[in-house]
Amino acid sequence: MADVRELGDLIHISAEAIGQPGQRTFRLRALNASAETAFLWMEKEQLAALGEAVQNALKDQSYTYAPRPHDDRSETPVFPLHADVEFRVGQMSMGLDPEDRKIVITGAEAGDPEDSGGQGVTMSFDFRSGHELSEQIRVVVASGRQPCPLCGAPLDPTGHICVKANGHKPVG
Repeated sequence: MADVRELGDLIHISAEAIGQPGQRTFRLRALNASAETAFLWMEKEQLAALGEAVQNALKDQSYTYAPRPHDDRSETPVFPLHADVEFRVGQMSMGLDPEDRKIVITGAEAGDPEDSGGQGVTMSFDFRSGHELSEQIRVVVASGRQPCPLCGAPLDPTGHICVKANGHKPVG
């Protein structure tokens, strides 16, 4: 069984992409009230799926977003270069606590399924933070290379060979 770190309720969760489009890496950044941090590295598709799952869960709960009045506490905190928990996500699950209006995420490190070691983390955040995270994920994912109108694969600046165009005709 993986070594699972319980971060509990978060005071901040955000998504970011690092690098140039086509060569970006993606991660979630989390911070709890005890100043414990987590960086969960993942593929673009994993991040997009998480954003969609959060959005669908909030929709199922009939959640209506109301923005906070701006204050200094709403600014993004400064994160250390290395987090207390940091790994590449291999598996992630999400649950809801509708009574407390919280989203709970558990992530486990990518690795050999036969290996009983590895890291994991569990954290929770309120519905408002979940809505803000899902919107941020949508923006982060969309800020990369434009998708091909035929197959949806990312277009390089020089175009790409599109499988929907029978793999012979450059698109872009």
